[in-house]
Amino acid sequence: PNLTAGIVSRSDLSPFFPLTPCTSIMASNNRVQTLAAHVLQAGPSKSSGASEIGRQRYGDAEWEIRCKLAMAYRVSNHYGWDELVFNHITAKVPGSEKLKGGPHFLINPFGLRFDEVTASSLLKVDIDANIVDSGTNTGPLFKQGFVVHSSVHAVRKDCHIVWHNHHFDTTACAITKFGLLPISQEAIALLRQDVKYHPFEGSATDLNERERIAKSLGPTSKVLILLNHGPVTAGETVEEAFFYMYLVTLASTWQARALAAVGGDLSKMNIPSDEILQAALDRVKYEDLGKDPSATYNEAEAAWNGIARLMESKFGADNIYC
Repeated sequence: PNLTAGIVSRSDLSPFFPLTPCTSIMASNNRVQTLAAHVLQAGPSKSSGASEIGRQRYGDAEWEIRCKLAMAYRVSNHYGWDELVFNHITAKVPGSEKLKGGPHFLINPFGLRFDEVTASSLLKVDIDANIVDSGTNTGPLFKQGFVVHSSVHAVRKDCHIVWHNHHFDTTACAITKFGLLPISQEAIALLRQDVKYHPFEGSATDLNERERIAKSLGPTSKVLILLNHGPVTAGETVEEAFFYMYLVTLASTWQARALAAVGGDLSKMNIPSDEILQAALDRVKYEDLGKDPSATYNEAEAAWNGIARLMESKFGADNIYC
């Protein structure tokens, strides 16, 4: 198949693409401040006109994941995990594995800022880079985003969401030879999950790199640091991938500030001994964060629920789920 048709690279930047009415979120007077009743469980209200049209076009399952993914882009914007119109978060379309070119996944159209992405603007693409549905025709597919994300979607059936960013601290951490150090609670929680690393190959435009990225991630890890580039997190749900990225970013920030405070001298940092580190790792009793069977709560879902409510209040639910 033609893997480059309809794809644009960083060296071929297109003019900014016109926004559809529902993405004109800068018009604060038109923002809807009413929170959805069940942000996590149900997503947008079914009474919304745009939501009803979306459900009719895509079906309930795909529309729900579109709404959650649109919310994920707003969350990334809020935390500074975006880079102008670059970077991506992707979601596998439910039930698309057996379709031609499956699995299909959703990705942001190139040209929109993260705070402009909506449920209906998302592109649906297949594993061969063909655009299956162009959403609101807001922009094309960006090659770098396709290469990194399709490498995971193609081989990891357990990873429905793939999240990537170039946050200052995470990229700085990825540039160092020692990587993520076990010096914070967040870092230790991630290390229990088995953080993997992928060697730097330059801009991610080589389709052949997909196989190497997948090999670096392996069959079980959900956190991959692309050296000299940035982190990739994956999850069965949006909540899980978000929580891993939240921990990666926070752990990287603590590490960057600690290194700055001691002038980069690791001997002046409190790095746990192997014995203490093992004891700390043993306290993380479950492989997947938020899935402790003995707990009456889910950390990842609670964290996602909280930030999603804030994003609905900030942007207006009807400016996201449309």
